[in-house]
Amino acid sequence: MYGPRDLQVYVRNSSHQIIGQVDDFTQVALVLRYNAVSNWVLEISATSRNASLLSPGSNPNGGLIFKLYGTTLLSGPIHTFGYAENEDGTAKLTLAGPDDTQHLANALVWPNPGSAIDSQTAAYYSVTASSSSTETLMKNLVNLNLGPGAITERRKSGLTVETSSNRGKTGQSFKYRFEPVLDALAEIARGAPIGTPPGYLGFRIRQKDASAGIEFQVYTTTDRRTTATFSKGRNNLISTSYQATAPTMTYAILGAGREAVDGSDNAAVVAKALFGYSRVDTQPVFPGYRVEGFMDVGEVDPAATDAQAQLDEKGQDALYTGATSITITMKPQDTPQLTFGKDFFLGDQVQVLVPYVDAVQEQIREVELTFSASDGLTTEITVGTEATTSRKTSGTTKRLNSLADMVKKLSTRK
Repeated sequence: MYGPRDLQVYVRNSSHQIIGQVDDFTQVALVLRYNAVSNWVLEISATSRNASLLSPGSNPNGGLIFKLYGTTLLSGPIHTFGYAENEDGTAKLTLAGPDDTQHLANALVWPNPGSAIDSQTAAYYSVTASSSSTETLMKNLVNLNLGPGAITERRKSGLTVETSSNRGKTGQSFKYRFEPVLDALAEIARGAPIGTPPGYLGFRIRQKDASAGIEFQVYTTTDRRTTATFSKGRNNLISTSYQATAPTMTYAILGAGREAVDGSDNAAVVAKALFGYSRVDTQPVFPGYRVEGFMDVGEVDPAATDAQAQLDEKGQDALYTGATSITITMKPQDTPQLTFGKDFFLGDQVQVLVPYVDAVQEQIREVELTFSASDGLTTEITVGTEATTSRKTSGTTKRLNSLADMVKKLSTRK
């Protein structure tokens, strides 16, 4: 239902101010990922009137904003700029980069976010049976580690944090020590289903529509299993592939706390207490399959008042990511009743009917959109469990990233 010109591409400068629009691209590929870093690639003629807007020489630290019918799909910095000239004299520019969510992967959770690194007094960034909502805890984490509340040297210029709507649950407990902020947020959000039937909290950093700047946002996904069903019989599925992989952990042993045990040579450090968590696999393809796994959660003190809450979070997270992997990759056919960006979105739960198994009802983990001036729009969607998130990168981005790595090695070689 979309054409290539339904996509609007805007150029921003280093201050996140829009300085122009690119309306003559030859191809744009967007890979949108749920609670992970997305990617984009844009190709355009080197003789385009907009080439100067994209050049790192004239627009250093610039970026792009991609909108579909006025709704921002993603925004992000230009990380790779490539030029190629053919034998016939024609030339093109290829630009690529991550979305602004990359800033969450670039920052770590400091034990004392408000203090310099040589003045850390705590072992962990700790939250104990908090009365705040999941959303508020997530936004506090971002604010203190790279938002306006961070110390000056860590503050991401132009980043603000959206006001919390207090979604999610209360009573959460967790500890982090120099994990990427992105990973911490994914774990916190994963443990907080909301609503009836349950949806989930998604997060991202996007260009703000009302003013220059980027914003950390939390949004709710929707259970659309009864309204968004894909199948050949409904004529809304062009092609599909399905794969189920056995679970990697169905019984988690958590080792909490640490104590020294004398040995013949040196004292060994072992867990003070052990705790077991099991998961009944809801997928019917591997019934009764048992896989044991061990997790060292020494940061959890078994004697702490919130020890059980911390252990529950860690145990359930390990079992969630280690569950049966279900992956469906499909090319949907847009219909007036079911079109991505209008009727269903990244992170929503949908239903896909495939041969040999029952209906698969899982979240949309990834959406790859390719807008071509000659061929229009193609869409590929990945539906599946947490463990199936492909985090794939388009071939163009891989090649450009490899080239960038080679250039970096050459420039730093002594």
